[in-house]
Amino acid sequence: MSKITRKDFLNLSTALVATAGLSACATSQTAAAAAPTTTAAPSSSGKLLIRNADILTMNAQREEFTATDVLVEGGKITAIGKGLVAADAEVIDAGGMILMPGMVDGHRHVWECMEAGRLTKFHPGEYSKYQQWKMRTIVSMNADEMYISGLIGGLLAIDSGVTTMLDYAHGQINQEMAIAAAKGLQDSGIGGFFAFQLGVSSSYKPGDTVDLARADSERIATTTEAHWAIADTLHKEVFNDPDALLQFGLCPASGMGNEIALIKEEWERARSYDLQILAAHIHKPATPHPAGYMGYRDSGMLDLADAGLLGPDYHISHANRLTDDEFRVLRETGGMVCATAMGEFPYMTAAFRGPSCHGRARAAGVAAGIGIDVSLALTHDYFEHVRAGFWNLYLEPAGVKIANSYKSYDALDFATNTGAKAVRLDKVVGSIETGKRADFVLLKTDRPGFGRLGTLADRVVTFAAREDIDSVWIAGKARKRNGEMVGVDLKEIMQKVYAAQDRYGPLAASINFV
Repeated sequence: MSKITRKDFLNLSTALVATAGLSACATSQTAAAAAPTTTAAPSSSGKLLIRNADILTMNAQREEFTATDVLVEGGKITAIGKGLVAADAEVIDAGGMILMPGMVDGHRHVWECMEAGRLTKFHPGEYSKYQQWKMRTIVSMNADEMYISGLIGGLLAIDSGVTTMLDYAHGQINQEMAIAAAKGLQDSGIGGFFAFQLGVSSSYKPGDTVDLARADSERIATTTEAHWAIADTLHKEVFNDPDALLQFGLCPASGMGNEIALIKEEWERARSYDLQILAAHIHKPATPHPAGYMGYRDSGMLDLADAGLLGPDYHISHANRLTDDEFRVLRETGGMVCATAMGEFPYMTAAFRGPSCHGRARAAGVAAGIGIDVSLALTHDYFEHVRAGFWNLYLEPAGVKIANSYKSYDALDFATNTGAKAVRLDKVVGSIETGKRADFVLLKTDRPGFGRLGTLADRVVTFAAREDIDSVWIAGKARKRNGEMVGVDLKEIMQKVYAAQDRYGPLAASINFV
């Protein structure tokens, strides 16, 4: 497979440069130049001083401060207190506003934002065709469109207060598309991980009539040398800066229902990249798999533990029916869980799945976060997902008991401090503390209906919405100011999305599954 080059994105980048603040080149060497630039007047020193904010720290002590200052230098928080002085800093007056940590989305399929509304979970009958939709769409999009998906997907997340994300990238069928999706997400300026799905092997094309069972088997098949070659290129050419905001992860093809020996072989090779994240979807099988296969016992955690395959890089999403013993082995090995809380509701209809596990996971000492998951089918307002994470607890007796002990901090924690721990970044982000990266969300509180009573956490969890976000900073750099994205025109970029939909939509529809 050929490497993606400047020429591959020249037309796309040229079209976006005026409105998106992007470089005319979207190669891995130009991520910094391609990122959105501030329209404010930052200090030449790079210092930022936010004054008089009401600070929701989300630290371990759950501290809240009123009318307090935060000083940022070199992209990190260097001081928190009243009356801070920094003569050469850009100063933001945040009086009457709430400053909170940037939020964490631990599981999102970013590329799917290109199809927002094509399917929706509010139309369950149509949404049941999700896998067929995905199998049609991934072979109909091109690299330019994957770039746009990463770019707009990251920007929309930032716009909603998400500054760290784990992109579970399972929609790219070749190297060009994988690199394009990764570069788009990089250029959005968001932090976190681009976790590439190994084994995507769809071989049909628009206009084909395809056996559905064959197409489904190719959706995630056995990892081949071609897939490893893509991983090599991503690792060496796109994610070669250990200090970059966005890092590389892998999603192995082997897992539930596979022989433990096969899983071990693939995972050992994946771990040879020395990555922080090895991500997987986990759903308890309807019936147990044979001995020697993952899923012989419950959701397979004990099978993996006995084989010595669990570890602090293992990040699982969904995992609705994990048992106490499975949580125990995850805790002992440092594994992580992400519940896509709003998306899990329909899984209640399957007895072997059930409600979100994030409450039980955290109660068991396992780092647990939340995420949107299917960005085509659910709201991008991340505060709604935070609230869904709390309401979801009431779907089972164990969750009710957990919820009754909660305060608002606990609900927000899944999207901040513990959510950051659930992607191995709690030393970097997730709370407002000196030494951490300056990832902030500044909320206006003057909207009618935004409650002014209670703790800051009470007010944010109960009332905040995307419309209340005045500003977002990532590593001290303004990405949103005064309610508008900095240096980018989302409406203009969305026109590119609509044009892409018009191009590949009919192609996807031309594929006939039998």
